[in-house]
Amino acid sequence: MSYRVNNSGRPYDFRRTVNTSVGGELLVGKDWEAIAHTELRRISLMVGVYHQQLKNCAGYEETGQAIEELEKAIEAIAEAAEIDSFLQREN
Repeated sequence: MSYRVNNSGRPYDFRRTVNTSVGGELLVGKDWEAIAHTELRRISLMVGVYHQQLKNCAGYEETGQAIEELEKAIEAIAEAAEIDSFLQREN
């Protein structure tokens, strides 16, 4: 976020920047499961950040569901690849 100030030092022109870049890992070659596992965990954490901020707002339930579905995908990949990692959550 940036802003301009007038002569008395008060801010008046607030501007927000939005990151519109999209990136993703290519899941090719050996050990693609480990990359997918790590990337999905990262995405789950990012969604969690927004989920907490949306408490009592539109989208809160949906982001919670998205986290649950991402966790299912993470577990499925871990089981299929037999990943035994400290990154897995204990229930």
